[in-house]
Amino acid sequence: MHMSSDRPLHIALWSPAWPLAQYQNGIITYVHRMRPALEALGHRVSIFTGEVGAGATDREVHLVRQRLWEPTARLLTRKKPSPGGGVFEFSRLIATEILRVHRRIPIDVVEMEESFGWSATVAQRTGIPVLVRLHGPAFLSFVEGELNTDFARLRIDREGVALQQAEAIVSPCRKTLVQTIDQYQLTNPEVHHIVNPLKMDEDTPLWRLGECDRNTILFVGRFDLRKGADVVLQAFRSALRHRPQLRLVFIGPDLGLPAASGKTGFAQYVERLFPPELRDRVKYHGRMANRDIAQLRVRCMVTVVPSRWENPGYTLLEAMFQGCPVVCTDAGGCPEIVAHDVTGRLARSENPESYAAEILAIINDPAGAERLGQAARRYVLEHHAPSAAAAASVQLYRRMWTLHESRRSHR
Repeated sequence: MHMSSDRPLHIALWSPAWPLAQYQNGIITYVHRMRPALEALGHRVSIFTGEVGAGATDREVHLVRQRLWEPTARLLTRKKPSPGGGVFEFSRLIATEILRVHRRIPIDVVEMEESFGWSATVAQRTGIPVLVRLHGPAFLSFVEGELNTDFARLRIDREGVALQQAEAIVSPCRKTLVQTIDQYQLTNPEVHHIVNPLKMDEDTPLWRLGECDRNTILFVGRFDLRKGADVVLQAFRSALRHRPQLRLVFIGPDLGLPAASGKTGFAQYVERLFPPELRDRVKYHGRMANRDIAQLRVRCMVTVVPSRWENPGYTLLEAMFQGCPVVCTDAGGCPEIVAHDVTGRLARSENPESYAAEILAIINDPAGAERLGQAARRYVLEHHAPSAAAAASVQLYRRMWTLHESRRSHR
Protein backbone atom coordinates (compact mmCIF):
# COMPACT_ATOMS: atom_id res chain seq x y z
CA MET A 1 0.00 0.00 0.00
CA HIS A 2 1.33 3.43 -0.93
CA MET A 3 0.33 6.73 0.58
CA SER A 4 -0.59 9.56 -1.78
CA SER A 5 2.23 12.06 -1.90
CA ASP A 6 -0.17 14.96 -1.39
CA ARG A 7 -2.37 13.54 1.39
CA PRO A 8 -1.99 15.61 4.56
CA LEU A 9 -0.60 13.64 7.48
CA HIS A 10 -1.60 13.69 11.11
CA ILE A 11 1.71 13.72 13.00
CA ALA A 12 2.10 13.21 16.75
CA LEU A 13 5.14 14.86 18.37
CA TRP A 14 6.19 14.07 21.94
CA SER A 15 7.53 16.90 24.12
CA PRO A 16 8.57 16.58 27.80
CA ALA A 17 6.71 19.79 28.66
CA TRP A 18 4.92 22.66 26.92
CA PRO A 19 5.16 25.50 25.92
CA LEU A 20 8.68 26.72 25.17
CA ALA A 21 7.91 30.13 26.70
CA GLN A 22 7.72 28.46 30.13
CA TYR A 23 10.27 25.65 29.78
CA GLN A 24 13.85 25.40 28.53
CA ASN A 25 14.83 22.10 26.99
CA GLY A 26 16.27 21.02 23.64
CA ILE A 27 13.43 18.62 22.82
CA ILE A 28 10.80 21.25 23.61
CA THR A 29 12.68 23.71 21.41
CA TYR A 30 12.80 21.17 18.58
CA VAL A 31 9.05 20.53 18.73
CA HIS A 32 8.38 24.27 18.96
CA ARG A 33 10.38 24.88 15.76
CA MET A 34 9.24 21.76 13.89
CA ARG A 35 5.52 22.08 14.44
CA PRO A 36 4.93 25.28 12.40
CA ALA A 37 7.21 24.01 9.64
CA LEU A 38 5.12 20.84 9.32
CA GLU A 39 1.89 22.80 9.48
CA ALA A 40 3.16 25.13 6.76
CA LEU A 41 3.39 22.05 4.51
CA GLY A 42 -0.28 21.34 5.15
CA HIS A 43 -0.03 18.67 7.85
CA ARG A 44 -1.81 18.38 11.19
CA VAL A 45 0.38 18.20 14.28
CA SER A 46 -0.73 17.01 17.72
CA ILE A 47 1.63 17.45 20.65
CA PHE A 48 1.66 15.00 23.54
CA THR A 49 3.36 16.12 26.71
CA GLY A 50 3.87 15.24 30.35
CA GLU A 51 3.50 18.76 31.69
CA VAL A 52 1.69 21.91 30.56
CA GLY A 53 2.54 25.32 31.96
CA ALA A 54 0.00 27.35 33.88
CA GLY A 55 -2.34 29.29 31.65
CA ALA A 56 -1.24 27.54 28.46
CA THR A 57 -4.12 26.74 26.10
CA ASP A 58 -3.76 24.83 22.84
CA ARG A 59 -6.36 22.40 21.50
CA GLU A 60 -3.68 20.34 19.75
CA VAL A 61 -1.67 19.79 22.96
CA HIS A 62 -2.62 16.68 24.93
CA LEU A 63 -1.53 16.29 28.54
CA VAL A 64 -0.53 12.77 29.57
CA ARG A 65 -0.31 13.53 33.26
CA GLN A 66 0.51 16.45 35.52
CA ARG A 67 4.02 15.46 36.58
CA LEU A 68 6.29 13.57 34.20
CA TRP A 69 8.99 12.09 36.40
CA GLU A 70 10.77 12.34 39.69
CA PRO A 71 13.63 14.83 39.92
CA THR A 72 16.53 13.59 37.83
CA ALA A 73 18.96 13.76 40.73
CA ARG A 74 16.82 11.37 42.78
CA LEU A 75 16.53 8.92 39.90
CA LEU A 76 20.26 8.95 39.19
CA THR A 77 21.18 8.24 42.79
CA ARG A 78 18.47 5.68 43.54
CA LYS A 79 20.22 2.48 44.58
CA LYS A 80 17.44 0.01 43.77
CA PRO A 81 15.17 1.16 40.94
CA SER A 82 12.14 -0.97 40.28
CA PRO A 83 12.74 -2.72 36.96
CA GLY A 84 9.95 -1.76 34.59
CA GLY A 85 8.45 0.61 37.15
CA GLY A 86 8.30 4.32 37.76
CA VAL A 87 9.53 6.48 34.92
CA PHE A 88 9.95 3.51 32.57
CA GLU A 89 6.25 2.65 32.82
CA PHE A 90 5.24 6.18 31.83
CA SER A 91 5.27 4.98 28.20
CA ARG A 92 1.98 3.16 28.85
CA LEU A 93 0.33 6.45 29.75
CA ILE A 94 1.76 8.11 26.64
CA ALA A 95 0.42 5.26 24.49
CA THR A 96 -3.02 5.46 26.14
CA GLU A 97 -3.36 9.17 25.41
CA ILE A 98 -2.14 8.78 21.84
CA LEU A 99 -4.68 5.99 21.27
CA ARG A 100 -7.46 8.16 22.70
CA VAL A 101 -6.73 10.86 20.12
CA HIS A 102 -6.04 8.31 17.37
CA ARG A 103 -9.51 6.79 17.67
CA ARG A 104 -11.03 10.22 17.11
CA ILE A 105 -8.60 11.60 14.51
CA PRO A 106 -6.32 8.84 13.09
CA ILE A 107 -2.61 9.50 13.59
CA ASP A 108 -0.25 8.47 10.77
CA VAL A 109 3.08 8.61 12.60
CA VAL A 110 4.52 9.36 16.03
CA GLU A 111 7.89 11.03 16.52
CA MET A 112 9.47 10.93 19.96
CA GLU A 113 12.77 10.84 21.83
CA GLU A 114 14.77 7.73 22.66
CA SER A 115 14.62 8.31 26.42
CA PHE A 116 13.87 5.38 28.75
CA GLY A 117 12.98 3.12 25.82
CA TRP A 118 9.45 4.56 25.77
CA SER A 119 9.18 4.30 21.98
CA ALA A 120 8.95 0.50 21.98
CA THR A 121 5.92 0.44 24.28
CA VAL A 122 4.22 3.25 22.36
CA ALA A 123 4.69 1.40 19.07
CA GLN A 124 3.47 -1.93 20.49
CA ARG A 125 0.42 -0.52 22.25
CA THR A 126 -0.76 1.89 19.56
CA GLY A 127 0.13 0.03 16.36
CA ILE A 128 1.20 3.38 14.88
CA PRO A 129 4.61 3.78 13.17
CA VAL A 130 7.05 5.44 15.60
CA LEU A 131 10.09 7.43 14.50
CA VAL A 132 12.75 7.76 17.22
CA ARG A 133 14.81 10.96 17.21
CA LEU A 134 18.12 10.78 19.09
CA HIS A 135 18.15 13.86 21.28
CA GLY A 136 20.69 12.43 23.72
CA PRO A 137 21.06 8.69 24.34
CA ALA A 138 21.91 7.95 27.96
CA PHE A 139 25.09 6.01 27.12
CA LEU A 140 26.49 9.24 25.62
CA SER A 141 24.95 11.98 27.73
CA PHE A 142 25.45 10.58 31.23
CA VAL A 143 28.76 11.66 32.76
CA GLU A 144 31.10 10.28 35.41
CA GLY A 145 29.21 9.02 38.48
CA GLU A 146 25.85 9.10 36.72
CA LEU A 147 26.85 6.03 34.72
CA ASN A 148 27.60 4.01 37.84
CA THR A 149 24.00 3.69 39.03
CA ASP A 150 21.47 0.91 38.62
CA PHE A 151 19.05 3.43 37.14
CA ALA A 152 21.53 4.53 34.46
CA ARG A 153 22.36 0.95 33.49
CA LEU A 154 18.69 0.07 33.27
CA ARG A 155 17.93 3.14 31.17
CA ILE A 156 20.81 2.44 28.78
CA ASP A 157 19.69 -1.17 28.33
CA ARG A 158 16.06 -0.24 27.76
CA GLU A 159 16.97 2.44 25.24
CA GLY A 160 19.04 -0.10 23.35
CA VAL A 161 16.21 -2.63 23.18
CA ALA A 162 13.78 0.03 21.97
CA LEU A 163 16.19 1.33 19.33
CA GLN A 164 16.76 -2.18 18.02
CA GLN A 165 13.00 -2.49 17.52
CA ALA A 166 12.46 0.99 16.04
CA GLU A 167 11.07 1.25 12.52
CA ALA A 168 13.11 4.41 11.88
CA ILE A 169 15.79 6.36 13.72
CA VAL A 170 16.78 9.95 13.04
CA SER A 171 19.57 11.99 14.58
CA PRO A 172 20.43 15.68 14.28
CA CYS A 173 24.07 14.64 14.72
CA ARG A 174 25.98 12.29 12.43
CA LYS A 175 28.44 11.30 15.15
CA THR A 176 25.66 10.43 17.59
CA LEU A 177 24.02 8.29 14.92
CA VAL A 178 27.23 6.36 14.22
CA GLN A 179 28.00 5.89 17.93
CA THR A 180 24.47 4.67 18.65
CA ILE A 181 24.55 2.19 15.77
CA ASP A 182 27.88 0.86 17.06
CA GLN A 183 26.79 0.77 20.71
CA TYR A 184 23.67 -1.29 20.07
CA GLN A 185 24.68 -3.02 16.81
CA LEU A 186 21.63 -1.57 15.07
CA THR A 187 20.54 -2.91 11.69
CA ASN A 188 17.43 -0.79 11.19
CA PRO A 189 16.90 -0.08 7.47
CA GLU A 190 15.67 3.47 8.11
CA VAL A 191 18.47 5.39 9.84
CA HIS A 192 18.87 9.02 8.86
CA HIS A 193 20.51 12.35 9.69
CA ILE A 194 18.13 15.34 9.75
CA VAL A 195 19.40 18.53 11.36
CA ASN A 196 17.69 20.47 14.13
CA PRO A 197 15.51 23.16 12.54
CA LEU A 198 15.86 26.74 13.70
CA LYS A 199 14.03 29.94 12.95
CA MET A 200 13.80 32.65 15.58
CA ASP A 201 11.32 35.52 15.74
CA GLU A 202 11.78 38.33 13.24
CA ASP A 203 12.45 40.82 16.02
CA THR A 204 15.25 38.69 17.51
CA PRO A 205 18.25 41.01 17.89
CA LEU A 206 21.49 40.35 16.02
CA TRP A 207 24.98 40.66 17.46
CA ARG A 208 26.94 43.74 16.45
CA LEU A 209 30.48 44.50 17.51
CA GLY A 210 29.74 48.14 18.20
CA GLU A 211 26.84 47.32 20.52
CA CYS A 212 28.29 44.57 22.73
CA ASP A 213 30.45 44.72 25.84
CA ARG A 214 33.82 43.47 24.61
CA ASN A 215 34.78 42.16 28.04
CA THR A 216 31.68 40.05 28.77
CA ILE A 217 31.45 36.27 28.33
CA LEU A 218 28.13 34.43 28.36
CA PHE A 219 27.30 30.89 29.48
CA VAL A 220 23.77 29.51 29.08
CA GLY A 221 23.10 26.11 30.60
CA ARG A 222 22.73 24.15 33.80
CA PHE A 223 25.26 24.36 36.59
CA ASP A 224 26.24 20.70 36.37
CA LEU A 225 28.98 18.46 34.98
CA ARG A 226 27.28 17.56 31.71
CA LYS A 227 27.08 21.18 30.56
CA GLY A 228 30.67 21.83 31.65
CA ALA A 229 29.81 24.56 34.15
CA ASP A 230 32.95 23.81 36.16
CA VAL A 231 35.06 24.00 33.00
CA VAL A 232 33.80 27.46 32.00
CA LEU A 233 34.35 28.85 35.51
CA GLN A 234 37.89 27.49 35.62
CA ALA A 235 38.53 28.84 32.12
CA PHE A 236 37.25 32.25 33.20
CA ARG A 237 39.58 32.26 36.20
CA SER A 238 42.49 31.53 33.86
CA ALA A 239 41.43 34.20 31.36
CA LEU A 240 41.20 36.80 34.14
CA ARG A 241 44.93 36.51 34.69
CA HIS A 242 45.48 37.85 31.18
CA ARG A 243 42.55 40.28 31.05
CA PRO A 244 41.43 41.37 34.55
CA GLN A 245 38.50 43.45 33.27
CA LEU A 246 36.60 40.38 32.00
CA ARG A 247 33.12 39.47 33.30
CA LEU A 248 31.22 36.19 33.11
CA VAL A 249 27.43 36.07 32.95
CA PHE A 250 26.02 32.67 33.96
CA ILE A 251 22.41 31.79 33.08
CA GLY A 252 20.79 28.51 34.12
CA PRO A 253 19.50 26.43 37.02
CA ASP A 254 21.85 25.38 39.81
CA LEU A 255 21.82 21.56 39.90
CA GLY A 256 25.13 21.38 41.73
CA LEU A 257 28.37 19.51 41.12
CA PRO A 258 29.17 16.14 42.72
CA ALA A 259 31.14 16.38 45.96
CA ALA A 260 32.13 14.01 48.76
CA SER A 261 29.48 15.59 50.98
CA GLY A 262 26.78 15.47 48.31
CA LYS A 263 26.51 18.51 46.02
CA THR A 264 28.43 21.75 45.62
CA GLY A 265 26.19 24.65 44.62
CA PHE A 266 27.08 27.53 42.33
CA ALA A 267 27.82 30.08 45.06
CA GLN A 268 29.94 27.63 47.04
CA TYR A 269 31.92 26.66 43.93
CA VAL A 270 32.61 30.32 43.04
CA GLU A 271 33.75 31.02 46.60
CA ARG A 272 36.12 28.07 46.41
CA LEU A 273 37.49 29.05 42.99
CA PHE A 274 37.86 32.85 43.22
CA PRO A 275 39.36 35.16 45.85
CA PRO A 276 36.88 37.65 47.39
CA GLU A 277 38.02 40.54 45.20
CA LEU A 278 37.20 38.63 41.98
CA ARG A 279 33.88 37.02 42.87
CA ASP A 280 31.87 40.00 41.64
CA ARG A 281 33.28 39.36 38.15
CA VAL A 282 30.86 36.41 37.94
CA LYS A 283 27.17 37.32 37.64
CA TYR A 284 24.66 34.51 38.22
CA HIS A 285 21.13 34.99 36.85
CA GLY A 286 19.63 31.54 37.34
CA ARG A 287 16.75 30.73 34.99
CA MET A 288 15.83 33.35 32.42
CA ALA A 289 13.11 33.52 29.75
CA ASN A 290 14.23 32.68 26.22
CA ARG A 291 13.44 36.15 24.87
CA ASP A 292 15.50 37.74 27.65
CA ILE A 293 18.41 35.41 26.90
CA ALA A 294 18.30 36.47 23.24
CA GLN A 295 18.47 40.12 24.31
CA LEU A 296 21.38 39.51 26.67
CA ARG A 297 23.28 37.28 24.24
CA VAL A 298 23.94 40.11 21.77
CA ARG A 299 25.29 42.34 24.52
CA CYS A 300 28.10 39.87 25.26
CA MET A 301 31.31 39.51 23.28
CA VAL A 302 31.39 35.73 23.18
CA THR A 303 29.08 32.82 24.03
CA VAL A 304 30.69 29.68 25.45
CA VAL A 305 29.31 26.11 25.13
CA PRO A 306 31.69 23.86 27.15
CA SER A 307 29.53 20.71 27.42
CA ARG A 308 31.28 17.42 28.04
CA TRP A 309 28.93 15.96 25.41
CA GLU A 310 26.46 17.74 23.17
CA ASN A 311 24.44 17.20 20.05
CA PRO A 312 24.48 20.29 17.83
CA GLY A 313 22.15 21.81 20.43
CA TYR A 314 19.97 24.87 20.42
CA THR A 315 22.09 26.86 22.86
CA LEU A 316 24.82 26.86 20.22
CA LEU A 317 22.52 27.18 17.19
CA GLU A 318 20.62 30.14 18.63
CA ALA A 319 23.84 32.01 19.38
CA MET A 320 25.03 31.35 15.83
CA PHE A 321 21.65 32.42 14.39
CA GLN A 322 22.04 35.74 16.20
CA GLY A 323 25.51 36.16 14.74
CA CYS A 324 27.31 35.82 18.07
CA PRO A 325 30.95 34.71 18.19
CA VAL A 326 31.06 31.30 19.89
CA VAL A 327 33.57 29.04 21.60
CA CYS A 328 32.32 25.49 21.94
CA THR A 329 33.41 21.99 22.84
CA ASP A 330 35.06 19.71 20.30
CA ALA A 331 33.07 16.80 21.80
CA GLY A 332 29.87 15.30 20.42
CA GLY A 333 28.28 16.96 17.42
CA CYS A 334 29.42 20.56 17.88
CA PRO A 335 32.28 20.21 15.34
CA GLU A 336 29.65 19.29 12.75
CA ILE A 337 28.36 22.87 12.77
CA VAL A 338 31.34 24.86 14.04
CA ALA A 339 34.38 24.89 11.79
CA HIS A 340 37.33 26.17 13.80
CA ASP A 341 38.13 29.81 13.02
CA VAL A 342 35.43 29.82 10.33
CA THR A 343 32.06 29.79 12.12
CA GLY A 344 33.41 29.81 15.66
CA ARG A 345 36.26 28.41 17.71
CA LEU A 346 36.62 24.87 19.09
CA ALA A 347 38.18 24.17 22.47
CA ARG A 348 39.34 20.81 23.78
CA SER A 349 36.67 19.14 25.87
CA GLU A 350 37.17 19.37 29.65
CA ASN A 351 40.29 21.54 29.18
CA PRO A 352 39.86 24.94 30.91
CA GLU A 353 43.14 26.30 29.54
CA SER A 354 42.05 25.53 25.99
CA TYR A 355 38.74 27.33 26.55
CA ALA A 356 40.53 30.31 28.09
CA ALA A 357 42.84 30.55 25.07
CA GLU A 358 39.97 30.41 22.59
CA ILE A 359 37.91 32.97 24.52
CA LEU A 360 40.87 35.35 24.59
CA ALA A 361 41.52 34.77 20.90
CA ILE A 362 38.04 36.12 20.14
CA ILE A 363 38.16 38.98 22.63
CA ASN A 364 41.58 40.12 21.44
CA ASP A 365 40.55 40.11 17.77
CA PRO A 366 37.33 42.14 17.40
CA ALA A 367 37.45 42.11 13.59
CA GLY A 368 37.92 38.35 13.62
CA ALA A 369 35.04 37.98 16.09
CA GLU A 370 32.78 39.91 13.73
CA ARG A 371 33.81 37.66 10.83
CA LEU A 372 33.08 34.51 12.85
CA GLY A 373 29.66 35.76 13.92
CA GLN A 374 28.59 36.68 10.41
CA ALA A 375 29.75 33.31 9.04
CA ALA A 376 27.95 31.48 11.85
CA ARG A 377 24.66 33.19 11.05
CA ARG A 378 25.00 32.43 7.33
CA TYR A 379 25.67 28.78 8.13
CA VAL A 380 22.55 28.35 10.30
CA LEU A 381 20.30 30.14 7.82
CA GLU A 382 21.56 27.94 5.00
CA HIS A 383 21.74 24.56 6.73
CA HIS A 384 19.08 24.62 9.46
CA ALA A 385 16.02 26.00 7.70
CA PRO A 386 12.85 24.48 9.27
CA SER A 387 11.24 24.05 5.84
CA ALA A 388 14.01 21.71 4.69
CA ALA A 389 14.02 19.68 7.93
CA ALA A 390 10.23 19.36 7.78
CA ALA A 391 10.23 18.28 4.12
CA ALA A 392 12.87 15.61 4.79
CA SER A 393 10.91 14.36 7.81
CA VAL A 394 7.62 14.19 5.89
CA GLN A 395 9.28 12.15 3.17
CA LEU A 396 10.43 9.69 5.83
CA TYR A 397 7.04 9.67 7.58
CA ARG A 398 5.35 8.69 4.32
CA ARG A 399 7.83 5.90 3.67
CA MET A 400 7.42 4.59 7.21
CA TRP A 401 3.63 4.58 6.90
CA THR A 402 3.75 2.73 3.58
CA LEU A 403 6.15 0.07 4.91
CA HIS A 404 4.14 -0.26 8.10
CA GLU A 405 0.88 -0.80 6.20
CA SER A 406 2.55 -3.24 3.83
CA ARG A 407 3.74 -5.39 6.74
CA ARG A 408 0.28 -5.32 8.32
CA SER A 409 -1.38 -6.45 5.09
CA HIS A 410 0.94 -9.48 4.85
CA ARG A 411 0.34 -10.76 8.37
